[in-house]
Amino acid sequence: MSSASLITLIVLILAIILVDIFCADVSNSVPRSNRQQAERDLKNTTTPWPTLRQKSTPRRWIQQNNVWIRNEQAASAQRVSPIRDHSTSTSKPPLNRENTYTVLKPQIVDSNKQQGLVNGVNGATENLSYAGAVKPSVPSPSNSKLPVSHFDDKTTVFSAGPTEDLDKPTNNQDSTVSDDELREFSENLLKKDSNNAMKYVKLNVQGKTSSRSSQDEAPLPLMKIEEGAFRIPSIEKLILLYNNYFLDVMQNEVYTGQERIEENNFLDIIVTTPVMQFTRSFLVQKGKIGKDPREFKDLLRLIWFNMYSRGNGRIGSSGFEHVFIGEIKNNQVSGLHNWVYFNEEESQGRANYLGYMNKVDLGDKGAILKYHFTFHGIDKPVGSMFVGTSPELELALYTTCFVMRADHICPMKMNGNRFIIRTFTFRYRGKNMIGSAFPEI
Repeated sequence: MSSASLITLIVLILAIILVDIFCADVSNSVPRSNRQQAERDLKNTTTPWPTLRQKSTPRRWIQQNNVWIRNEQAASAQRVSPIRDHSTSTSKPPLNRENTYTVLKPQIVDSNKQQGLVNGVNGATENLSYAGAVKPSVPSPSNSKLPVSHFDDKTTVFSAGPTEDLDKPTNNQDSTVSDDELREFSENLLKKDSNNAMKYVKLNVQGKTSSRSSQDEAPLPLMKIEEGAFRIPSIEKLILLYNNYFLDVMQNEVYTGQERIEENNFLDIIVTTPVMQFTRSFLVQKGKIGKDPREFKDLLRLIWFNMYSRGNGRIGSSGFEHVFIGEIKNNQVSGLHNWVYFNEEESQGRANYLGYMNKVDLGDKGAILKYHFTFHGIDKPVGSMFVGTSPELELALYTTCFVMRADHICPMKMNGNRFIIRTFTFRYRGKNMIGSAFPEI
C-alpha cells in the first residue's frame, strides 16, 4: 500500500471517531427527564394519528341487519343518548322525525349462517321477484271485488279478503307438515299464551260496515285497555320499539345503538315464553331449524328486523315495521296488523276505527277482527288483526306460516274456529324476509 493511500485511510478513521464523539456530547446535553418522557410518549403511541397528546374520541362501527352503523354509545360507556326519552310509553313516531340519527350505510355482508337460515325458510323461489313481495300462489275468487292494499310497487295483495273453503286441503308447499298439524299447532299455541292480555281489554266493535262505506259506524273507540296490559313484559318491550321507525317508507330508516338494545331486549323476552319455546320445538321437529336456541333467535331477527327497500333504493321498511306498526307509501296505508299499536294510535287521534266486517271469537283469549279504518287521515278499506293476544303469539303464528307456507294459504284453528294466515316473501339482496303477514277471516 502506498503512503498516500495509508494517509487517506487514517484520515477517514479519525473523521468517524470525531463524529461519534460529537453526537454523544449532543445526546448528553438533553436533560434525562426529557428523554424519559419522550420514550414514554413513544411507547404509548399505537398509531401515527392523531398527533401526540391530541385528544381523540374513537368511533366504533357495528353490524346489524346487514348494515354497518355507527355505535354512538361506544365512545363513552357513561354517555346517555339524547335522542329520545323512553320514560313514557306514549311517544309515537311522526311521519318525519328530526334528523338526529346516523344515516344507514347499507352493505352486503357474506354470512353463511344467515344464508343457511334463509335457505331453510322456504325453498320455493320460482315466484320471487328481486326486491319485491311474492304474489299469492292461490288465486283469489273471481267474484271478489274487495279493495286491495298495496305494500309494494310490483305486487298487489288482498288484505283480509274472503276465505276459501277452510275444510278443503290447501296446495301444500311443504310436505313436512300437513294442514291438520298446523291447525293442531295453533290450537295448542293459544293455550300456552301466558302473556295474553284479553282480561284487560274491553272490545267495542259497534256497527258493521263495508270496505266501500264512507260512513263512520263506530263513533266510540274500538278498545278500552286497562293499565295492567301495558305491564305485561313482552307488550312493555314492544311499545319501546314504536318510535324507532319512520312511517314513510320512502325515507331512509336510521339505526342506533339504543335501538339495537331495544330489539335485543324484545327478542330476549319473547324467546323464553312458553309460546315461543313451543314454536321452536315444532320447527326443530319439522327439521326447519337446528336445536341450538340461538339459531331460532337469529331466524327471528333475520326475517322480522332485517331492513330493506320498497322503492327508490330507500332502506325504509322491515317485516316488523310493516306488520306491528304500519307504513305509508304514495298516500296509501299498508300493514298495521297489531292491536296494541292501533289502540295507541287511536287514543292519540291518529287512527279512527270505522266499523267491522267480520269477527272470530277466541273465547277469553281474544278475537280476530276484520275492519275498516283510517290512519293519519288516509283510508284503509280492509284491515285485519288479532285482539288481546300477546306479541309472541302473533310472531309465532306468522313465523311458522312463513317458514312452512310462505306465499301460500296457512290453515289455522283457534278456539274451534278455522281461519287462515297469509305471509308474503320480500326478497332483497338475496335474502327472503317477511313482506307482510296477517290473519284472514
